[in-house]
Amino acid sequence: MKRLIYFISSILFGLTILSTSLHASTVKGKIFYSQNLKNLCGYSGEVMGKKYTVNEWRTIYNSNKLNEVIQVLCHKAPSIDSEKDITNLYHFLSSFASDSGNVPSCN
Repeated sequence: MKRLIYFISSILFGLTILSTSLHASTVKGKIFYSQNLKNLCGYSGEVMGKKYTVNEWRTIYNSNKLNEVIQVLCHKAPSIDSEKDITNLYHFLSSFASDSGNVPSCN
């Protein structure tokens, strides 16, 4: 019984840490987008995110094509060299995907 309780509490703790990490990544992606891409692209991150669905963003990210897709959607965008920035940007954009249902709190 003690092992079962320990196992369940470990899983819950792990999920809590993971969700906090993803939220932090999304916030960092928002900051990156607003500082580096918003003015060059001419539209908000919400508009950029809605260009694809969650699964399409995932496929783009997993195939290492996110930088290329950003260049296509925003011709003036600089190349993104940092893997952390790419990951954070992916989490941010997929959070506003066309099928995500998320609405920004403010622009």
